[in-house]
Amino acid sequence: MRITLLAAAAFLLAACTSTPEAAPSQVPQAPTTVEQPAGKGPNCANANSSVVGKALGLRLQGQQETVDKAVTTCRYVGAGMPVEVRFTANATAATFAKGKPEKAKALEGLFDEAYEATAGGAETAQHTVAARKGKTQIEVMSPAGVEPSKKLITDLFGRI
Repeated sequence: MRITLLAAAAFLLAACTSTPEAAPSQVPQAPTTVEQPAGKGPNCANANSSVVGKALGLRLQGQQETVDKAVTTCRYVGAGMPVEVRFTANATAATFAKGKPEKAKALEGLFDEAYEATAGGAETAQHTVAARKGKTQIEVMSPAGVEPSKKLITDLFGRI
């Protein structure tokens, strides 16, 4: 037992007096998003940050994709305010109407049906533009305004 105690004491003493290992010299990097090539169907590869940023006139640095059943949401980094593009598969006139905000204004001539809504004040306005074409709905939420959002939706429908 005495030998075991001496061995344990020697181990602890060695652990206390040994030189600590140097911390890794690598500086943690901010997460990055790889731009994916456009694919088929409603997905964030078709709405990468380059496409969305150019259409909205915003500098976007990356994206995050979330898929929840029939809804694919693409969130972007870099505009100061949230920017999202949401694709909904199997959309119908009824589901489109159900998701429409109470104070939304109809947009005539933009695919099967469309609306726009604005929330916030002059400095913090967040615009939502949504359009449905067949069974696909695209919704854009950004500080960029209605016209750039309509342009983006038109471009995205052309990609999917």
